[in-house]
Amino acid sequence: MLLQFKFSNFRCFAEEVTFDMAATSIKEHKYSLIDCNGVNILPIAAVYGANASGKSSFFMAIERMKSVVVQRFLDGGTLPEASKRSFSIPFMFQSKLSSTPTSYEVSILIDGYQYKYGFTCTSETILKEYLYKKKLSKNPTVEKMIFKRNNSVFIGDVNQKMRDELLYCASRKSNKTLLLTEIGLREKEPELCSIFEWFLGMNVTIFNGNEFLGSNAVSQFLVGEFISKTNNNDIVNNYISFIREIDPSIYGIKTITATNPDGEIVKIAQTVHLVNGKKYDVPFELESEGTNKLLYISVLIFLVLEIGGTLFIDEFDSKIHPLILRRIVQMFKDKKSNSKGAQLVFSAHNIICLDSSDLRRDEIWFVEKLNHKSTMYSLVDFDDGEGGVRSDLSFGKHYLSGRFGAVPFQEEG
Repeated sequence: MLLQFKFSNFRCFAEEVTFDMAATSIKEHKYSLIDCNGVNILPIAAVYGANASGKSSFFMAIERMKSVVVQRFLDGGTLPEASKRSFSIPFMFQSKLSSTPTSYEVSILIDGYQYKYGFTCTSETILKEYLYKKKLSKNPTVEKMIFKRNNSVFIGDVNQKMRDELLYCASRKSNKTLLLTEIGLREKEPELCSIFEWFLGMNVTIFNGNEFLGSNAVSQFLVGEFISKTNNNDIVNNYISFIREIDPSIYGIKTITATNPDGEIVKIAQTVHLVNGKKYDVPFELESEGTNKLLYISVLIFLVLEIGGTLFIDEFDSKIHPLILRRIVQMFKDKKSNSKGAQLVFSAHNIICLDSSDLRRDEIWFVEKLNHKSTMYSLVDFDDGEGGVRSDLSFGKHYLSGRFGAVPFQEEG
């Protein structure tokens, strides 16, 4: 699970941002929290803000960190040309920051331990990298260094097997590669590989404008692969039942064999409609854009609910009915449907879930841009001089009135 994500000097975010999935001490919706060693973790976070405020840049930041970590693995161990590889997109409206490094850091929970991993980089060069570990507990615990690197690599108090692996991987790293990537490529040290695998399994989906138009080919391939290759029939049946529930015109989903543009034989999906007792197979391109998006996103949702992990979705509410959005939020907050401690982080404009009956104050985040710089803050930390936001307040109404900021038509300072 994700505990915290920090980054600085990325796109419109000039200063450091700290995005926290650790629950605060507030009382609302305690039943939905994920408990680990007495520490409560949030299952969901919703990000709101005006157009062009920086919401997508937040999602791009975590996606960019993931890409730097896993891309060589996905490319079979090769190192792409520097011209095709950009570790950072620094803030451009201040000359000093345009030449200042970007920093990324995540704190994640694996098997009861908190791992803090991060690196600092320019657009093409890794400058620093580090990994620390401590037992997750409501009581203070000692954080131990596993490794850190700048010009040299320093190894902490670890067992001999891990030390040998770190030394070998350190001998292979360069200023264009991460030590964690080398570890993931070799797949030799289980504990360290589990951190790499968190990045590999973490999914970031960003919908920009009309990007989903014409992407039915992606949807039908993803759904086809999911149905044909998932060994757990229950998860497939639950997925199909959910699709039928939100779109009753769909009777079922089937897979057929097809050839992709590379000449490979693959499985793609088609919806099945029942009309007057007769079944009709319908290609995805004939379904609506909203249905295509739901078919695609629901695969990601049911996979993360089944195995755990963290799912990021930008512009989640685009082409999706508000009640479906609320239903999905409730799935992540329900211990029965979310027994593995999965997390969903999404951005939206629709305020149907911006309500105390759906979300805790620490699950609501705002992104605001003033003078070309974006900032990000939680509702639980917001203080407008009236002593903070009460839990019984109408969050959506007061957000639209501008009380919390992060809305259009504000005068820049």
